[in-house]
Amino acid sequence: MSRIFAIALIHLSLVAAPIGAAQRGDVHPWLDSTYSLEFGIFYPERALKLRAAGRIDIIPDPDESIDFGSQLRISQSDRTFAAEFGWRYGKRWSLRVQYFDSEGSNTALLEEDIAWEDLVFLEGTRATAGTEFELSRFVWDYTVDDHPNYDFGLSVGFHWLHIRGFIEGTIETPTGPSFGADSASVNAPLPNIGFTYMHSLSPRWAFRTRLDWFSADIDPYDGIFINASAGFNFQATDKFGIGINYNYVDLDVGLNASNWRGEIETRYDGVYVYLGAVW
Repeated sequence: MSRIFAIALIHLSLVAAPIGAAQRGDVHPWLDSTYSLEFGIFYPERALKLRAAGRIDIIPDPDESIDFGSQLRISQSDRTFAAEFGWRYGKRWSLRVQYFDSEGSNTALLEEDIAWEDLVFLEGTRATAGTEFELSRFVWDYTVDDHPNYDFGLSVGFHWLHIRGFIEGTIETPTGPSFGADSASVNAPLPNIGFTYMHSLSPRWAFRTRLDWFSADIDPYDGIFINASAGFNFQATDKFGIGINYNYVDLDVGLNASNWRGEIETRYDGVYVYLGAVW
């Protein structure tokens, strides 16, 4: 449901943006600057389920993902540094680079047996688990419709993802309970296509939205990826401003990598508040 809501919000914003448009010539600096830089804090709600497949005869079901939020009670709220850099290097071409990361860990009393690869962590024992998620976005935008007060473009690029999960605690063995630990990680590029839209409402105010999307079977991923954003910027001076966005990142893929065979379901959505500069 949150995925549908996010996509609807982006598209409704795109339709609504021209309302109250600025008069020709009243242009926000974003539209005619060569460089832009933002850095701020991303406050997402996160959901994370991971599965690392093991033996088919293991009990419980090895095809069931571990919910790191509810089963292991890793915090579902986060606060993380985020940044974005933009370079307009031609009349129609620009490059954007985005980065944020998130990590968390917790020790919890297990309310049921959970399986990770060939290990079964036992109900009623304590397990320590943690996750790492890092996203770097490299996207080239091509302006299709260029106007003094708005800019609409198509984009192509890739996201570099680093994802890691680990768990350690008391496991079941043929000789009885024992300590066990395991982890899995993946580092790989994920290509995507999308669109961008920026609208100057006045020399001080601007609206922008974007959507990056991927759905295909490209090693090691097989699934869907969405990275979307919509928000407003207030330019306090010619060079500096502040802004607020709603950001949404959703990854739901199967993995077939040498160091991780399984599944990832993760979502980060929330408010991004930033300081920005253009020149």
